[in-house]
Amino acid sequence: MEPELTHDEIEARGSLGRYIPMASLPGDRDDLMAGASELNAPDDVLAELERLPEDKLFETVSEVWAALGHRTGDAAHR
Repeated sequence: MEPELTHDEIEARGSLGRYIPMASLPGDRDDLMAGASELNAPDDVLAELERLPEDKLFETVSEVWAALGHRTGDAAHR
C-alpha cells in the first residue's frame, strides 16, 4: 500500500485547489487555466495546469491532481 500523503503533498494539493474555481469544473485544461488566471494564481500553479492533457475533461480537483502524476492518498486512484 502507498503511504499517506506528506505534509508538503497536502499543502501543494491545497494550493492547486485554491486556484481552481468550482465554475471551471467540469472543464478541460484551458477552462482550468482561465479560472486560475482569474484568481491570480501564482506561476507555479499555472505551470502545473499547463502540463495537463488538452483533450481531457476534469470533474474534480482530485482528478486534476492525479492527472498531474501526484499521489492521491485514495485507494481508488492508485
